[in-house]
Amino acid sequence: MSHRRSRFATLPVLATLVLAGCAGTPQHQARPNVASLYKHGLHALEAANYKAAEGYFRSLKADYPFKRYAREAALYLIYTHFMAGHNHEAANTARRFIQEHPRSPDAPYAYFMVAVAESQIPLNFVDRVFGVNPAKRNIRNLRAAFGDYKKLLVHFPASPYSLYGRFEMHRIRDRIAEHDLYIAHFLLEKGAYVASANRAAEIVRRLGMTPSVPAALKILIRDYRHLGEPALALQAQALREAMHNTHSGS
Repeated sequence: MSHRRSRFATLPVLATLVLAGCAGTPQHQARPNVASLYKHGLHALEAANYKAAEGYFRSLKADYPFKRYAREAALYLIYTHFMAGHNHEAANTARRFIQEHPRSPDAPYAYFMVAVAESQIPLNFVDRVFGVNPAKRNIRNLRAAFGDYKKLLVHFPASPYSLYGRFEMHRIRDRIAEHDLYIAHFLLEKGAYVASANRAAEIVRRLGMTPSVPAALKILIRDYRHLGEPALALQAQALREAMHNTHSGS
């Protein structure tokens, strides 16, 4: 990911500072000093040894919470959790960073990582084997990620992470609409016409810029006809035709 490269771009400078800080350190010291923990954490992270990196960064934060390395360790800990696939821990660590350093120049990165971690949809072994469509699963985490990206854009609109955030919000909106469309169709087939109509109408009302809207209107038309609401069915049909004409250019 691009943010990985941007964070590791500073490693040569940081490594120089770490090595300079190690000069003259007694070898018999019982507890590793802050520079040593930081250096070993970075080396483990570069080697993709995420378990070891997590241990070093956690120790650094716990033993030296007021050193300048502690803030950098907190940021690398976010990334370490994420690369290890521990999305829940990554999001929570990023939230703690925001609470502790709300005005830090790295706060946009923390907001970004909260959203990125939240947006990951874990599929279990059975789902992967049988190719389950993620749109059919619970997407509460996607809804949370959408809100997290929105916070990033509100608080840091000029951040380089905000451009990617806008793109991701569009992608997530499409996924949410796809999920709601699946639910609306399922309810329609089960004869739960009121619930199906409410779900389809929500797609049209709140997710109107997504590709799922025409299909949602089609479901809405069927729901209204089953419910004995021909006038509402005609309105939905007219809106669907208007959208089709607009996109076809006729």
